[in-house]
Amino acid sequence: MGALSEAIVFFNDGNVVKEMFFAEFEAVLDDVVGVPDFAGDEVQAAFVQIEGSLKILGAVFFTISFDARGRVAGNWNIPLRHLLDHASLGPDLGAGPIRVACRSACPVAWYRRQLWDPDMNSGGTFQRMSIAAERNRLGIISERSDRSAPQSNVADFFRPAAGNEPLAAPVDRAAGKPAPSPSTPPATAFNRRYRAKLVALRSAEKLNLLTQAEAFQSTIDRQAEDLTRQLREREALIKAQKERLAEMNQQHKELQSLLEAQTRLISQKTDEIEALLERGGQDHKQQIAVLRAEHAESLERQLKEQAIKLGEPLHRRERELYLRAKEIVDLRRELSVLREQNRGLMLSSDNQLLQNMSEKGVVFVAYHPGVEHLVISQDEMPEYLNNPLAYVASRCEVPDGQYHEWLAHYRLPICRQRDHSGQYCGEPVTKVMRPMLFRPGESDRCHEHSASLR
Repeated sequence: MGALSEAIVFFNDGNVVKEMFFAEFEAVLDDVVGVPDFAGDEVQAAFVQIEGSLKILGAVFFTISFDARGRVAGNWNIPLRHLLDHASLGPDLGAGPIRVACRSACPVAWYRRQLWDPDMNSGGTFQRMSIAAERNRLGIISERSDRSAPQSNVADFFRPAAGNEPLAAPVDRAAGKPAPSPSTPPATAFNRRYRAKLVALRSAEKLNLLTQAEAFQSTIDRQAEDLTRQLREREALIKAQKERLAEMNQQHKELQSLLEAQTRLISQKTDEIEALLERGGQDHKQQIAVLRAEHAESLERQLKEQAIKLGEPLHRRERELYLRAKEIVDLRRELSVLREQNRGLMLSSDNQLLQNMSEKGVVFVAYHPGVEHLVISQDEMPEYLNNPLAYVASRCEVPDGQYHEWLAHYRLPICRQRDHSGQYCGEPVTKVMRPMLFRPGESDRCHEHSASLR
């Protein structure tokens, strides 16, 4: 085997669109140069090792984001050589089973979310990388002995196996004709080739199963998250409608009581007037007219007094609310200024230390239930240190309160239905492993209490 060449291959819609040596990629990481072709995009790429015969020996499939200027966005830091040194075996691309590190086969758990899975089908990612290596646009010095012989663009792994074909006779490569059959068959060499091919097939099939399982699990998780989000929205809508219905029922009861009171008052006044009319006479009619005028004047006066009595507290309360709202706005503005000053002080005091640690390859990794290993960038360290659980809840895409309830359920998965004395039911329930799929009041209830809630 000759000298190894390290390169970076960029993909777009599954096709190889750009290639560069690893030294050039390190210049991109050091912000010496940019890649304008990928400005503002998140790109799928692969770190590959190529031997002198232009055969791929290993690949690490990773993602990388670029900003609007084509510079690497964020604190991208993945130890590609370390991942490749500890990677598992994959398909045979012409030089034996290669080493592969991808999302479904990642040797270091906390880098898993920054990797992606290749297309294992015939004509997929591995064949396109092999074609790109054979094309040799990087100008790698090749050690092939025969330049004129046509090179196959498809490795033996992707060719259909001829299960019923007989084994070909051994060929003498120096003379170019079949070698004479020895008295003893070369079983050792045959077994070695057979074992190598069997290892390649098993490795490729294992990697294929892992990528399919990862794709299925991602689809299931995405569907579960969508369903949970829809259920949460519907529950919020139902809750709002119930509150609105209760409010309307209360208003209806109040209006009904007022109507009954007014009806009784009208009936009482009507009876009094009819009684006066029955007693008859012009004097009575004049007295009734006077009474009606007095009643109307008294009613108008009472209404004005009530309006004045209720208007003064109302104006006073409105002014209090206005002053309180103004005070809240001032306090929020002052709090925002203090937060910015606090963030500036934290960044100015700790930024140099964090930057030195980041430049020396230190990765800030924290473990929290629900997100496993969490890689924290330098810019996000103050936010994480200020409130770790709120930061983790935001990364899990759930409210802070729901994450606390899920955390209590995760640590002790029991039914949390309380009885009249305030004691928990305590019946063991199935543990929900992801905060996004946890539904308070349902996931932490046993079958009996969950059915009773319905």
